[in-house]
Amino acid sequence: MAELAGIVTAGLQKHNISATLVGGAVVSIYTQNEYQSHDLDFISPNDHQKIIEAMIDLGFSRAGRSFEHPSTHFTIEFPTGPLAIGDDVPVKPEGQIKTKYGKVTLLSPTQCVMDRLAWFYHNNDRQCLDQAVMVATDNNINLTKVKRWSEKEKSTEKFQIFLNRLKATKK
Repeated sequence: MAELAGIVTAGLQKHNISATLVGGAVVSIYTQNEYQSHDLDFISPNDHQKIIEAMIDLGFSRAGRSFEHPSTHFTIEFPTGPLAIGDDVPVKPEGQIKTKYGKVTLLSPTQCVMDRLAWFYHNNDRQCLDQAVMVATDNNINLTKVKRWSEKEKSTEKFQIFLNRLKATKK
């Protein structure tokens, strides 16, 4: 997944398009595929038509809102931006990984946890709670930052559920 993200990012950069990897693909990367996403979501401030042209140049074809390539079972999507985590808009991505194709900008582990918790807080998505716990278990995250953000999201009770699950996992 990280290599595919590198290929896509490099291809977009050739067209002067910037993009940030978000969502389940970031969880997959930070958990060494303990959680397996089936698509890669990128948020880009660039014109969608320009993105379509760049993806076609990379050999992808459109399939509804997604892009498909015959060499991979993963799909690529470009959800509408701006980059946000819960009510925080816009967000500056703090993560970066290196691949043999180049650097990929993505949410940091702490931002990834917050992104997954936003889905739990506002949509009661228990799978996203599980993903947040997985990322927090496998990576160093700033729990103080997550707590402050959770307070701004008016979700201190659900933050405590996350903390309890995290503590139980680390035992």
